[in-house]
Amino acid sequence: MRKITLILLALVTQSAWAGDKFPYQNWTAELSGRNNEAYTIADANTSFGAYCAGEQCLFYLRQGLNCAPGAKYSVLMNSPSISTAISMECTLINGNVFQILTPFNAVLKATQLGERIGFAVALQSGAFAVTQFSLLGAKPAIDRVLTEAGLSKKQEQKELPKPSLPPVQITPKMVPKQAPNLPVPAPSKDVNI
Repeated sequence: MRKITLILLALVTQSAWAGDKFPYQNWTAELSGRNNEAYTIADANTSFGAYCAGEQCLFYLRQGLNCAPGAKYSVLMNSPSISTAISMECTLINGNVFQILTPFNAVLKATQLGERIGFAVALQSGAFAVTQFSLLGAKPAIDRVLTEAGLSKKQEQKELPKPSLPPVQITPKMVPKQAPNLPVPAPSKDVNI
């Protein structure tokens, strides 16, 4: 949960500036150094993508649904490579509700093949909100963002300062003077212990 919170905080701060955009068919990879995103847009209120803050990545879905921040739902995900139920947690970011999708690897697998992916979210009314997105360009866009995340980790490791140890000072060892050989008194027989 802490990782998701850190990523969301980075998503909030990253949305204040835009990075370099690289189009991949119906997807866009937006690279801005440490925070990177690959996404596609179905309409003005609906998007699906992967977001990485450093080496920590997540998939999100943004729909025009009225879901409460912190609420968790089950979602049916369908693509040519996988059909499965996944989890979704609603999170408020800059006044917009995003749904964080887990597990990451199941969503990643679903984006790697085919032309479309669909998500069905169960509503309280008993109906489903169904959204479909193009996967044309998804694989290279997501791969680019994940590669940048890996490079971010390597760069971070290079930038970490190596701990410096204080210089070692060698001090001469003090050798105590030997006491003169004095006779050791014999124990007294009258002592009660």
